[in-house]
Amino acid sequence: MARRSNASGNANGHHHKPSSTLDECGTGNRFSIRITFLFTIVSLSLSFVVALSVGCISRVVLLSSAGALPSPTRPAAADAFASDAVAKYEPPPLEQARTMSGKTANQLPSPKVLAGKDVPYTTYTSKTFHTAATVTANTLHIDRTTAMLLMTGKTSKGGDDGGPDLSAPQTSGKLRDAEGEWIPCHESPNPQCSRGKAAIDHVNTAGHNSDANEEHLPAGQHLLIDLKDVSSSFLNSESRLAEAMISLINESRLTLLSYHCHSLVPIGVSCAGVLLESHVAFHTWPAEGVITLDLFTCGGMPLIPVLPLVERLFGVEREEDEVEEGEVGVKPSMLWAHKLRGFREGFAEGYDPSDNPLDGEMERFLLGKMDYDLKRPLVSTHTDFQSFEVYEVLPSAKRSLTSYQKSLDTENETYESANPELFVPDKLLYLGGVMQSTLYGEAIYHESIVHPPLITHENPKRVAIVGGGEGATLREVLKHRSVESAVMIEIDGEVVELSREYLKEWSDCSDIEGSNVEWCIDDERVEARYEDALGYFKTKYGRFTTGVVEKDRFDVVIMDALDPNEVPEIAEELYQSDNFIGSLYSSLTEHGILSVQLGESPWFASAPDEVGAFTNRAIMIQKMRDVGFKSIHIYEESHSGFLSPWSTLLAFKDYDSRANWYRSAAEIDLELQRRILPMKSGRRPLLNYDGATHFSYQLPTKPFETIYCRALDGSNKCGNYGGFSPVNRNVPVSDLEIKEGRGVFTKTDIAKHSWIGLDEQVKSFVTRPSTWSVADSLNRESTRSIISYLEDYGVCNIFLGQTHCCAVPRIFQFMNSDTESFNFGDWTSQREKKRTIYSPVIDRHIRQVLKASKMTLKDISEGEEIIISSSQVSSI
Repeated sequence: MARRSNASGNANGHHHKPSSTLDECGTGNRFSIRITFLFTIVSLSLSFVVALSVGCISRVVLLSSAGALPSPTRPAAADAFASDAVAKYEPPPLEQARTMSGKTANQLPSPKVLAGKDVPYTTYTSKTFHTAATVTANTLHIDRTTAMLLMTGKTSKGGDDGGPDLSAPQTSGKLRDAEGEWIPCHESPNPQCSRGKAAIDHVNTAGHNSDANEEHLPAGQHLLIDLKDVSSSFLNSESRLAEAMISLINESRLTLLSYHCHSLVPIGVSCAGVLLESHVAFHTWPAEGVITLDLFTCGGMPLIPVLPLVERLFGVEREEDEVEEGEVGVKPSMLWAHKLRGFREGFAEGYDPSDNPLDGEMERFLLGKMDYDLKRPLVSTHTDFQSFEVYEVLPSAKRSLTSYQKSLDTENETYESANPELFVPDKLLYLGGVMQSTLYGEAIYHESIVHPPLITHENPKRVAIVGGGEGATLREVLKHRSVESAVMIEIDGEVVELSREYLKEWSDCSDIEGSNVEWCIDDERVEARYEDALGYFKTKYGRFTTGVVEKDRFDVVIMDALDPNEVPEIAEELYQSDNFIGSLYSSLTEHGILSVQLGESPWFASAPDEVGAFTNRAIMIQKMRDVGFKSIHIYEESHSGFLSPWSTLLAFKDYDSRANWYRSAAEIDLELQRRILPMKSGRRPLLNYDGATHFSYQLPTKPFETIYCRALDGSNKCGNYGGFSPVNRNVPVSDLEIKEGRGVFTKTDIAKHSWIGLDEQVKSFVTRPSTWSVADSLNRESTRSIISYLEDYGVCNIFLGQTHCCAVPRIFQFMNSDTESFNFGDWTSQREKKRTIYSPVIDRHIRQVLKASKMTLKDISEGEEIIISSSQVSSI
């Protein structure tokens, strides 16, 4: 303790100088604290315990937010991998490289300038937020060393930067001047110098945004890719992923300016790269074996060809210790979507979306969707006339990837392996970006346009096919025994050859009994002509052509060409040309039939064809009437594999063909049994078409009737043959009476357009033309009496093509008739019915027309006699 001094001195008589008071230690402090050794030990121990507790709690919170702790919703393998990753986690290696940003980073590969590319200098701005969720944060910038060496005249053996060997002689698109010095693209007079990309000079292609023509639209392409069942160790390796990304960009002939990667806690990697063309980015879930990647470019290079590179570089198979028990042979699988982004139309002069196969149906309904477990291009090329693409797909809603994989496993006996044909991927054919056919729907579609006209014709021997380059239409024609000659006129011979290679099933005739060829076009009955069908028919059968011999005409002509609403300038020639439609009519024999595929069927909300999207369809039907076709019928098939039901039109050159068209289902099945060749394999020769299917084709669908009634000519048949309207009164037979032995009178007032005895009319029976001809040929007394009864008391006509009769209700037999003064009968006369060449309304309600089409034609007062038209009670 400090002691106080007296002013006069101390007891010993010694005096001290006046000075500041010092403690015993000489520190100059008036007070001091002594800390014992024990107190120090206890304080340090408590601090250590508190710090350890806070650290443990923080670790749990951070790992929970990072998803690294075990969870009941995650598979056991994922938790095991995450725990193992935490246990094996090591800090970054000491060996580091300094980046252009001034920071130190792990040794990751730097992006390089590809040979022949001119990369502009750019400014760089970044902001990094340090969080506990990341282990590393690395930024790498483009290495211009290669470009600098080239500019100084030095060479680099190819391979280091993914580019070609620049020491090799250059032919086209030279990169050096006369002295051998490298010429940057922006200084090169060579128009092919395009930053390493092929020059594209047409705006209506996938390469619409090419660097070659210096036209940079506010548009681009976006590729979205998901990969699963990928190696976990690969997905957790920042360096391997970075190398894969750089290889992808280099091999795609793109330019990576810089990229930034984060390794996450405890596992996972996220990377984003800035391209000269736009960007690339990905994120990984190593425990689940999943990586998602997106690539966006504003350049003109198509991105879909990049897919195999992505699958090869990022689809690394799992190692043995990463495969769970029971999983055998599971390989990485890829989901992807391609989307056009931005704006083209209005910004690029002359751009037409219909000329770009990626800017239409194929993009919207196939390329742009992720809901395919399998989607891979088999071929994508261009012929002299159009683009040709075939895709193999497994729609997740209709096909199972697991079932497909089981069907390929021949070692284990399963239903899938025993019936592999039920689980194979579908194939989609696109011409000009528009779907033309599918593996699972092509047979049904081609049966629907071939067999109805051929089975309706009495004996088809000579058939012409307009289009049909895939060969499937020809395949169906050759199944008919009667066919002696088939002429296929296809303008695009390359489509025929490509289809033979990539769509073999479409044109395979090897299974048809009696066929000795595999490719249908090799059949001796076939004549394949690769020319314009319009020119062919106009030249041989046009209005100015004379001397056409009958043997050169066709019994059936099938138009399997463009849809009426596609490629306007060509479709107009096909569907609006008087000369062409007239030549089709002239090319047919006396009983000839024309079959035309009409594209997508209408919906209830569709406008009339005359003013809607299918103007060509309405014009063609009218021109068919004008050139002389006697009967036109339309039907649809909804199982053709298209996005909507597909419609077909049949036009008969003579009226008698209606009798065969309206045969019963049993009669059609009998004709098919007689005419169709069997298959060598024993399978059924036809997949969908039979008597019942044909019977359904006889009745147009309600939408066709609806838009027909909306037609601009204001057809007045719709209200009377569109079913039994509740607006029209039905007068029961009990309201009628017979007077003086003959003559029917009403006991009540009857308004115009009222039904009479409708409940009995609908029960009338109708003899089909085939039934009538059989009964008429029999010479039995009982049969003759039936015929006499129908002739005397029924109504006979040729509305179905040939003579047939309908037995009328009994009370109608007592009605008097008159040719002029009548007040009851069909709304439309028999002559007008026959004159109605095309009417989906009458065709759809044909049973009503035959049995119950009689109405009052004027107001009839109580007590007045009902007189029927005499033309409707006599045989025609």
